[in-house]
Amino acid sequence: MSAVALIVAIAAALACTAAAALGLNPALVGGLAALSAAGVAIAAGAAAVELRASAELTEPRHARGPSAPEKLPADAIARRGVFGRLWWLAFASFAVMGVVPLVSLGRKPRRTRTAWSPGARLVTPDGNPLRADDLVVGAVETVFPQGRTDAPESAVLLLRVRDDAMRLPPARADWVRQGNVAFSKICTHAGCPVALYRHATQELYCPCHQSVFDVPSGAQPKSGPATRALPQLALDVDNEGYLIARGDFTDPVGPDEWWRIV
Repeated sequence: MSAVALIVAIAAALACTAAAALGLNPALVGGLAALSAAGVAIAAGAAAVELRASAELTEPRHARGPSAPEKLPADAIARRGVFGRLWWLAFASFAVMGVVPLVSLGRKPRRTRTAWSPGARLVTPDGNPLRADDLVVGAVETVFPQGRTDAPESAVLLLRVRDDAMRLPPARADWVRQGNVAFSKICTHAGCPVALYRHATQELYCPCHQSVFDVPSGAQPKSGPATRALPQLALDVDNEGYLIARGDFTDPVGPDEWWRIV
């Protein structure tokens, strides 16, 4: 039992280190670390049971007089105790596993792009494409790039506002199509979904930490902890009247920590 538990503990500790180095799911890393610790605990318990003496010890009494000592078993010299080779290997694997927190703290997020590309149609979570006149003024819809509804970092809030409502910089003046304007749904403060829109004040709300974004000015932060505007997605209309993206976001989505260069 002790040897089997130690082998499991060693294998789990090494697998935990490899999983952390490859950036796999943190739940997997934590589960392997827990399995390794459990293996050592079971091995220690089994070893303690083996070392425990019985309640009553008896020793046969020999006749008086000189007697020749019994020969030691052939493997007595080579036999290892509880702290044998497997224990040392277990200690070594635990030491290796100790670098897992350092690996996690030292890794920086890589800068990547979202799934939006030029010509990608805006579709609902069910995959239905939207035309420029599908939404009424004041309506809001969560959309994704066509064929990539499984890309959460690409979630976008599509809003329909009055044609004269937007006050965008000249460089982004043509990013709105027939009152349709699109912003990233991921809050720039902590990455929560910006899920509420108040048409009366034309404000987007993040329910996590109460950041408020002003839609007419390009989703600039109005109050709350967010300090950066929601990235805007440039829109266009294809030959069939469907809303499409001109390309990916020009600004990083979500909190700045998600996009640090390694």
